[in-house]
Amino acid sequence: MKVVLQMFWRICLLRQSPAHVPSESWFVTAVVIANLLTSVLVSSLIASEANESLISISTLVLVNQAAYAGLLWLATYLREVPDRFTTTLTAIFGCDLIITALYGLIDVAILSSLDDRFQLAVQLGYGFWGLAISGYILSKSLNVQLGIGVLLALGISMLSGAAGYTAIGA
Repeated sequence: MKVVLQMFWRICLLRQSPAHVPSESWFVTAVVIANLLTSVLVSSLIASEANESLISISTLVLVNQAAYAGLLWLATYLREVPDRFTTTLTAIFGCDLIITALYGLIDVAILSSLDDRFQLAVQLGYGFWGLAISGYILSKSLNVQLGIGVLLALGISMLSGAAGYTAIGA
């Protein structure tokens, strides 16, 4: 477990290529489920003040991640590297798992007691970090420049987010 966390952490720090991520189906499934559960848990903790239901939060996260996976598959297919889909998906969801868990810990422990502007700055920082990580992974997986990878990550995130919010009627 420690080796897996270190691998994802090194990718989060942009120090390791996603090419080394295992693509066995049991591993991919475990990462996707862990990311889904962590995202629902952290989103529920954050949205508890807004009285969002667990069903709407779960739907939002599930549709968002499914749309992300579908768009990622399309990107690997169009770049003619469909064999990299599972490692890319696992790398992105594994890194998202780590930064979501870190954000959840920071939010629960520190952010809720701080100024709104500081909370926004931390949220933006995490958003840019997540975008940089996804862009880095996409650039390596799709054989494109880092800037193109970041733009692709932004587009995929926006489209999958829109799908999620459309699914819950927000």
